[in-house]
Amino acid sequence: MKQDFRFHTIRTVLAVVLALFSAAVAGAQGRFTVTGKVSDASGKPMVGVTIIEQGTTNGTTTGLDGTYSLVVKDDRSVLQFSSLGYTSQSVTVGSKNEIDVSLSEDAINMSEVVVTGYGRTVTKDKLTAAISKVSSDVLEKGVRSNALTALAGTVTGVRIASTTGQPGAAPSIVIRGGAALDGTGSPLYVIDGVQREDMNDINANDIESIEILKDAAATALYGARANAGVVLVTTKRGRVGRAEISFKANVGLNYLRKTNEFLEADDYLYYLRLASYRSGNIAALSAAGPFGTGNVLSADGNKSAEGVYSPMFLSDENAYLLKQGYKSMIDPITGKTIIYSEFTASDASVRDLALTQDYNISASGGNDRGRYYASLGYYDESGFPVISYYKRLSFVTNGSYKITPWLESTSSLNFSRSDSRQVSDYIGGGEANFFGIMFSAPPTMRHYNPDGEEIIPTTNWENGNWDAAKSSFYRRNTNYRFTMNQGLNFRLTDHITLKLNGMWYFNMYEKEKFNGTYLVNPGTSNSDHAASASYSRMLSQTYNAIAGYENSWNDHNLSVIVGYEFYDKYNFGLSAGGQGSDFDDLPSLGYIDKTEDKNISKISMNSTHTRERSMSFFGNASYDWKGKYLFSFSARYDGYSKLVNNKWGFFPGVSAAWNIHKEEFMEGTSRWLSSLKLRAGYGQNGNVNILAGAYDLQGNYGKTGNYEDEYGILINKLPYPDLRWEKTTSVDVAVEASFWNRLRVSVGAYNKLTSDLLAEVPFPSSAGVGNQYTNNGSVRNRGLEFEIDATVFQNDDWKVRFGGNATYMRSKIIQLPDNGNLNNRQGGQQVYNAAGDLIWVGGKQEGQEYGVAYAYRMIDIVRSEADLQNFAWYVDTTPSSGTIYGPGVWATLTADEQAKGQLLQPGDAIFYDVNGDNTIDQYDQVKMGNTVPRWVGGVNLSVDWKGLSLYARFDFATGYVAQNSRKQYYMALSQGTFNTLKESKDTWSEERPNAKYPILMYADTKFRNNYRMSNIFYDDSSYLCAREIALSYSLPERWARVVRMKNLTVSVTGQNLFYWTGSSLYNPEYGVNGNGGYAIPRTVLFGIKATF
Repeated sequence: MKQDFRFHTIRTVLAVVLALFSAAVAGAQGRFTVTGKVSDASGKPMVGVTIIEQGTTNGTTTGLDGTYSLVVKDDRSVLQFSSLGYTSQSVTVGSKNEIDVSLSEDAINMSEVVVTGYGRTVTKDKLTAAISKVSSDVLEKGVRSNALTALAGTVTGVRIASTTGQPGAAPSIVIRGGAALDGTGSPLYVIDGVQREDMNDINANDIESIEILKDAAATALYGARANAGVVLVTTKRGRVGRAEISFKANVGLNYLRKTNEFLEADDYLYYLRLASYRSGNIAALSAAGPFGTGNVLSADGNKSAEGVYSPMFLSDENAYLLKQGYKSMIDPITGKTIIYSEFTASDASVRDLALTQDYNISASGGNDRGRYYASLGYYDESGFPVISYYKRLSFVTNGSYKITPWLESTSSLNFSRSDSRQVSDYIGGGEANFFGIMFSAPPTMRHYNPDGEEIIPTTNWENGNWDAAKSSFYRRNTNYRFTMNQGLNFRLTDHITLKLNGMWYFNMYEKEKFNGTYLVNPGTSNSDHAASASYSRMLSQTYNAIAGYENSWNDHNLSVIVGYEFYDKYNFGLSAGGQGSDFDDLPSLGYIDKTEDKNISKISMNSTHTRERSMSFFGNASYDWKGKYLFSFSARYDGYSKLVNNKWGFFPGVSAAWNIHKEEFMEGTSRWLSSLKLRAGYGQNGNVNILAGAYDLQGNYGKTGNYEDEYGILINKLPYPDLRWEKTTSVDVAVEASFWNRLRVSVGAYNKLTSDLLAEVPFPSSAGVGNQYTNNGSVRNRGLEFEIDATVFQNDDWKVRFGGNATYMRSKIIQLPDNGNLNNRQGGQQVYNAAGDLIWVGGKQEGQEYGVAYAYRMIDIVRSEADLQNFAWYVDTTPSSGTIYGPGVWATLTADEQAKGQLLQPGDAIFYDVNGDNTIDQYDQVKMGNTVPRWVGGVNLSVDWKGLSLYARFDFATGYVAQNSRKQYYMALSQGTFNTLKESKDTWSEERPNAKYPILMYADTKFRNNYRMSNIFYDDSSYLCAREIALSYSLPERWARVVRMKNLTVSVTGQNLFYWTGSSLYNPEYGVNGNGGYAIPRTVLFGIKATF
């Protein structure tokens, strides 16, 4: 029976192969060769022009002299000539054996080819979905560790925000408002066909183009993981022509950007001593400390807290210090002279200037049989903290070769190794804490002991010289990434193709940590020598087979693909840690003492294995008639192993476009109207990316703690087999028009509904199990998109182009699970409305936006004793040390009530009483604004004059606020050993009754609570950033040939140069909570590029 089955199977396959062969032979009858030459408007031969026999996959490209040769089916064949930046032409062969073509420049790039997914391309004039393209000429303008930063302000509907200046950091990207309740959502990255979670290792110099697939009609082809959009990255492949070698080098200077200005030592002592005195913290004034005078010059700062800081009262014994750099001031409390030394963060381990280096060498070329591209790159970026850096070595090789006229092999290989050391490797709380502490370090610290010995850091990093961390702590983070892609493209007939692809992505990560002996506090050391190491390895494999059909007949054009894809991802992790090594300088786990009587309880080990798989069937059909009416339908059927009872999902997408300018009734507009297109799309996508583990829905078990030397197994996560796909449904419409072949404008709108959102629901601790995933509701994102591109002026010497875009975005929560609360509210707070009724705001609730911020509003300050009567009946219940009463109310209180309260004083803040009951409580908070921008966009300008080029790119975001909690922490003097801001000089005192800020008190939030979170700590974070300005000069070709070069270009580029903003944050792009952080550096780059 099995033999019969095999025989019938083999016979069927042979019959299909013979049928295809017969069709190919039949199709070959009547073929003949067409030759010719392609030139530009000036008659110069054009290299690399693509010539395709319309409706087939048969094609070729022009050589160095602009000539071509192509065998076509018959005299009815139509040849399409296309080249980037030029208007495409279609020519019917007829009886001609030789066809010469001249291509004119396409100023609005309507003939530009756009990648739509799975190797498919389409020209812009036939595009029916919302896809934006960024080409290599934009990506190569500057230097960047992550190519996504080049997209800021260049693509409608996309917000690129650099939330940290950490070397090697990736920006955040949100496409059309994301797909989550909080307005986030990471897109799917597809790099040369390989689906990935990021593109951090990709060298921007190796990228040919980046396409952003924004609507579901475009992303439906990727189905299950594409509800937040798709980023398609195509790396360079080489072009037909002689071999070309290119060398590029850039060296950049990164300048530290500081927004918050802190007090210098004399002002610090003046205001902190006054603030401490006002709060009753009298003992601190004479104790050892940053503003106390009990510090001892002879004390060792590494052994005694009395030697860490410098302030002392002037005496005969220490007067000589004034000749050695110490300064003096009059104490505002005692009137005595205090001497002190000045300290700044740059004295420790924060550079004001860091270096970025980027070097690349590449070789490329090709002919009508094959193309190749190879590149080697090295990127090195130093951080402002001397302990941080990011280094990357990358290698890419891509190639294609026509083995036979009907079989082509394509291959690509991408390898990178990156090494990094980050602030978060050293300090709890990461970079926000690091920079917050570094810049706010008390300016009265001592850097050295009297004998010149460095004062080394303690674990809380509040004292001493942080530079010593380099020798006390060993950290290493190394990431290896390897991607390989092998494909075979079969041209079975003139109209039928088959593509077989195998793609492998390998990621290996190594991390090591070791602590040498370090100070916990002056005089107290830690020599546990804690060490840890971890190793993780991931291998993903993707295999697909895609059959394609293309045909053109009687002005009808049809293109179809159907495909199958299998995806497998395996993760392995291994980690170990311990302490107790006898060595201070050998960072190895092998030296940990493992004897049972000493350290066995301090050793930990763990390993993990996970695997996830998906199986997919997908297809697309695109049809147009005369390029006038265009239709496209895509669908994908995905099955995913992470889900249990609902593994399979179907995700369709349909779009259509109408090129109105091609209608006969529009003929009279052709002199000024170059194109006019109306397009619309509808589709659905899925998502399960939020599921952290491969087996989260099947229930998890874990080991219990040790009880009488016995362990047990218990369930720590309940199964939830009925979880469904998160699904996003979107509708997209747009009008695109171009005029005089110089000006292009587009206006679009989108409406996205994400339903069955995935979220974790917490169980009470008494349940004994962890959080559980569930389908948690739906959110709607709507937006308007505007774009303009114009060639303002162009002649033989000059070319001036301008572009701009803007996107308006709004989101609203539509549905949440029933929980008995009004609007099924989750979280939030109660406030008074204008009528004085309590309402719930914030959190998540149906019918409202996420990210609405509420806080108190300071409306006045008590300016004097006389002014107190204006607030006689004022009551503030929020201070933890007791309610504050105006004098009128105070007089009505009993002695016991007065003992528990506080009397309103000059300098106190007055807050807005929302419900008018003369009492400030937790409900008297008002809306500060939204933490998500309403508008995002950018503008760009390029001016070319002969060999000189100027390029400028700006991006903006507006309509949102950010909370500056770091500023509040400083101004409230929250009981820490840190400096405060220069704004403290504008705080109330009897000498400054009209100051901007309330009276300054040590630990204010504990006493008067004047510096609670209020409107004075919320900033309008709207900004316009000069993101990139580049000036370059290319030598004339005849001069370059003298030195045996094809081209030589020198450039100077500025990146992140200026922010025009009202925000006081280090970086207004932070958004929700500006808690310090790593500021985006201002960079100036000097570059040279030579092509041979």
